[in-house]
This record gives sequence, structure tokens and C-alpha cells, in this order.
Amino acid sequence: MKRRSIVPQIAGGLQVDSEKVFREMRVLPSVVDLKVNRGRIDAIQLLRALAAIAVVFTHATTRIGYVFPEGRGGSVLFSGGAGQCRVGDAGVDLFFVISSFVMLYVHWDDFNRPGAVSRFFRKRVARIVPLYWLLTTAAVSVMILAPGMFTTHYAALDPGWIVGSYMFLPIPAPGRGVSPVIGVGWTLNYEMFFYFAFGLSIVLPRPLALRLLLASFTVLVGLGVALAPEAPSAKFVTSWLLLEFLLGGGIAYWRLTGGKLSVPAAWAVATASLAVLSATVYWTPDEEGAGRFALWGIPAAGIVIAATVFDLGQGRWRRLAAVLGGASYSIYLFQVFALPMWGTVMSHLGFGTLPFDLNVVILTVLVVASGVVGWAVVERPLSRAVKPILAGRTHSDHPVGELIS
Repeated sequence: MKRRSIVPQIAGGLQVDSEKVFREMRVLPSVVDLKVNRGRIDAIQLLRALAAIAVVFTHATTRIGYVFPEGRGGSVLFSGGAGQCRVGDAGVDLFFVISSFVMLYVHWDDFNRPGAVSRFFRKRVARIVPLYWLLTTAAVSVMILAPGMFTTHYAALDPGWIVGSYMFLPIPAPGRGVSPVIGVGWTLNYEMFFYFAFGLSIVLPRPLALRLLLASFTVLVGLGVALAPEAPSAKFVTSWLLLEFLLGGGIAYWRLTGGKLSVPAAWAVATASLAVLSATVYWTPDEEGAGRFALWGIPAAGIVIAATVFDLGQGRWRRLAAVLGGASYSIYLFQVFALPMWGTVMSHLGFGTLPFDLNVVILTVLVVASGVVGWAVVERPLSRAVKPILAGRTHSDHPVGELIS
């Protein structure tokens, strides 16, 4: 008996085939084999999902505050003059550490090999660009037709800004700071910058390449500290966030050169890292600078170190990690549309009578579920169509998974 659609209509008529969604979920664990020759690191998949969900949670808090502002007074997520709790934004820092960890882990043997650079860039483009460009085009259309849909309002639609958004360039939005059309895409600007540097380094022998990456990123951040540039592009290439990519690469290097950590020690590292992150609920660092690196970046690295030790076994946690980890890119990007859509639905259905923080949880769940649907209905079919053209036919995705999958 065929399942009826779990979401009959989205956005005024887009039919969603839930049978297809469930089918995609069933096949994923057999497609993404989390056993690897270099050891089990199943928890990396789960971390990818948790990073995306953490960011969604912070943005859901913002959206509920926009939809039901009268509920802020009784919320633990808003604390008087301190404003909104933003610890979920640390999911971005976790993303960056995971990303560089995976890149070095996966491409450890590709340095100084013929054709490796071309293969690397083609795979990155095939994995990142199609969905991002599709959603950027949709967002531009929404800004023209319904500019009030997003909580982030732009003064104008500037052609240079739009082109920069497509090209992952840090071009300021009209009347605002550096933010692409898909607001959360600012993180992808950093990802692409790291991929560009890492991809070029693959042409070199591994020891030289890694030393060069370490030196260049460190020097760039040092120049930022010394010169304190104001130009958006200069601030971008000298950001402290670059050091988080070095942390992830350092963890991969440690792991691949024989580094080990006992399970009790891993739990200690994870506990200490989570304690620091929890403290930032009350002592939130600035969005940029050394404070963020110290209070969010370093704990994120500690969590990744612990994840390389933990074994999720063969049960439901492993399957959940595979599904949500695989859908993490869609969860992250589709939130731009799902947050306002579900926020509007909740407003019309009278959810304002519920506690503010409960509404944040409900909205987070709805947005994550929408991201999983988007992964099954849009991202995976799109990837299957585009990947053979751009990246050629390759073996199944690397079992550790990647930030962008």
C-alpha cells in the first residue's frame, strides 16, 4: 500500500512524493558505508548534522522572536540586555573544522599526483554549486516578488552583489555588510576560499603543501591582527576563522600519522569542549575575532577530536547519522526558505499561545524535516544528474562523508 504524502503541499502547490523521500532514506545507509580502511569515524556524520541543526536552532529563535515578539519576555533564549542566545552559531565553527578534517583525510594520498587538482576542483564544484545556485536563483526571485519574506531586508538588488553571491565572493549587500543572497552562504564563501587554497596545494608534495597552507593562513590572520583592515575583501582573507581550517587539518594529520586517544580521554576532551561552549550562552564572543576562535573554534576542534574515537555501532544512531549527515547541506541551505514559510504557518495557526521556547523547538524540527525532504526530492536527484557531467563517474562517496554532500 502506497504511503500518502506526509506533506501534501508546500509553498502553495509543490507536490512532495513521500514514497520517494522514504525510499531515499532507506537506501542511504547502503550507499554511505561508514566503515573506512583507516578506522571508524562514524560520529563525524552525526557532527555534520548537529552543526547544521545548531545553526537552524539559532535562526529559529530569531524567526520566532520576529513572529511572536511578545513571547520573548518569558524565554530563556533571550536574556534581558544580553539579547538572543547565539551559541548555536558555533555550528559554523564546527562545520569549518569538520570540512578541513575531511579534505585532508580524504585527499591524503592525492598530493603531487597527476590529474588530482583537476579532479578535486571538479568534485567540489559538482558537490557545492548546483544546489546553491538553484536556491540563490529562487531567493533572488523571492526578493523581487515578496521582499518581506526574509527577516534580513536588503536596500536594493545590486547586480554586482548578486553576481558575487553566485561566485562565492565577499561582496557587501546594498545597505548591509558582507552577506550573499542566501544569507547563510557567507560560510560557503570561506569554504570555497579554503578549497581553492587546498586544491592548489595538491600539486605539491604533501609535506611542502601542508607547511605552505599552515604558513599562509597563519600569516594572513597575523596581517589582519596587525593591520585591522576595513575593506570587506581584506577582512575576509585575514579572518580568524581561517585558523579553524588549520585546526581541522591538524586533527586529520594527527589521526593519519598514528595519533590515538583513549575513549576516557576522548570523553574528557568532549566534556571540556561542551562546557566551554555552554559557558558562551552567558559570555557570547563577538562574531569575528580571537574570542570566537578561542570560545567556539577550539572547542569545536575538541569535539571533532573526540568524534574520531567514538564508535556509534551498527544500530539506529549510525543510521540516523547517515541520514541526517547526508542531508546536512540541504538542512543548512533550505532553512532560508523553510524558516519564513513555517513561521508564517505557525502564526496563522495560533502557535503564539504556546511558550516561546517550545515554538523555537517546533520550528527547528519543522525546518530540519523540510531540509531532509529537500535533500531527498531536490539535492540528491540534482547531484545524480550533474555529478557525472562535472566530476565524472566515481565510486560512492567517501565513507566519512563531507561537509557538502
